[in-house]
Amino acid sequence: MTQRTWTRAFVDGPDDLLLAERAIAARIGQEGRRGLEGAFPLRLVTPDADGARVSELTVLLRPDEIITLEPGNGVPLLQDVEARLLWDDDGDRGATGVGVAIVRAGFQANADSLGMIEADIRQIRASMHGFAEEAGSSRGMSVSDLPGVGELLTDIDAVLSHVSYSVGRLTQLARLLRRAANGGEVISRDEVDALIQQGDALSGRVEFLVERQRFHARGTAEQIATSDLNIVKIFTVLWAILIPGSTLINWYGQNFEFMPELSWYSSSWVQILGVFCLAVIPIYTVKRAGQLR
Repeated sequence: MTQRTWTRAFVDGPDDLLLAERAIAARIGQEGRRGLEGAFPLRLVTPDADGARVSELTVLLRPDEIITLEPGNGVPLLQDVEARLLWDDDGDRGATGVGVAIVRAGFQANADSLGMIEADIRQIRASMHGFAEEAGSSRGMSVSDLPGVGELLTDIDAVLSHVSYSVGRLTQLARLLRRAANGGEVISRDEVDALIQQGDALSGRVEFLVERQRFHARGTAEQIATSDLNIVKIFTVLWAILIPGSTLINWYGQNFEFMPELSWYSSSWVQILGVFCLAVIPIYTVKRAGQLR
C-alpha cells in the first residue's frame, strides 16, 4: 500500500518478510538495498481493554520515502496515522513529515498506556488501604486476601518494560528524522526537537513509574511477609506453651519400675507448677528479644 511518500508492506511471517524486502529492494535499486541493511526496528504499545497491545514493525527511512514493514493486516495505530494524514492532506510534508506523524502517534499511545498504569497503581493502593481498614490491627494480610494484586503488579511490570523500549526507539527515530529536517522544508528542526523533548519527558515518566511500581511491589511483599511472620510467632508461642506438658506426658508414660515422686505430697500441683515455669521461661525470653510485637 503506497501513499505518496509512505509505503506500507504487510507480512504474515519470516518468509513474507524476506519477499517484501526483496520486492522493495528491487523497486528502489542498489542504494535501497544498502538501506535495507540498516532497517530500523520499532515497537508500538497501544492501550486496549485487556491492558496493552504490542506491535513490532520495521521502518526504512529514505530521503524521499518512508517504508514500514508491518505484521498481519497492519498496525492499527499506523492505520489511524494514515487516515489522519489523508484527512489533513499532509502528504506534501514529505517522508520526514510522515515519520514525525508516526513518532507523535506512538508517543501519544505510550502516554495513554502510562495513564492506565497509573490508574492500576492507584487501584492497588486503594485495595490495600481498604483491606487494612477493614481488617484492622487484629488480622494480617496474606496472598489470598488480595488475589489480583500480584497479577496486576506483574502485568504493570511487563507493560512498563514494553513502553520503556518503545519510547526509547521512537525517540531514536525522532533523532534520525532531525538529521533529515532542515530549515527550508515544511518540517523544521525546531518541530522535531520538540518531539525529541517529548520523548525525553516520557522516558522520565517511565522511570518514575518503574520506581513507583517497585515500591508498591516491595511494600506488598513486605506486608504479606510480616503477616506470615506473625503467624509463625503465634505457632512458636503455642509450641512453647504445649511442649513442656507433652514432655511431662511422655515422661510419665514410660514403664519405669520405681517413680518415688508419685507418692509425694501435692505431687500433681508440683508437676503443674513445673510445667507452667517451663512454659513461661521461653515466652519471657522471646518477649525480651522483642519478637512478640
